[in-house]
Amino acid sequence: MRINVRKIEKHEDARGWLIEVLRGDAIGEEMKHIHFSVSKPNAVRGKHYHKRKVEWFCVVKGVARLMLEDINTKETEELTLSEDNLFSVEIHPYIAHTFQNIGNSEVHLISIVNEVFDPKDPDTYGV
Repeated sequence: MRINVRKIEKHEDARGWLIEVLRGDAIGEEMKHIHFSVSKPNAVRGKHYHKRKVEWFCVVKGVARLMLEDINTKETEELTLSEDNLFSVEIHPYIAHTFQNIGNSEVHLISIVNEVFDPKDPDTYGV
């Protein structure tokens, strides 16, 4: 399955914490669109794939299950992402992705994409 999972180091002190979600020198794609979403408990987002876009995801608050399926091979994988289990997950084209908030509080998700969203050509296909 075409995903890359990178452990993220959390730097904490008395003020709080800081993480580097993604570094341009660590990937082979250009980052062009960053967005942030909040999901309530039990909410489900995604349930789609892209033919062109590469996306990187990081849950910085709460607990989410990321369900993945390779559209071509039907191979599946599940990951649990949370503020206590910090990862950057790189999703390549033709990998369907669905997030579900499996905790009791909001999930805060940072998404980074290699292509700016165009509502006339969204490159988003439901599963």
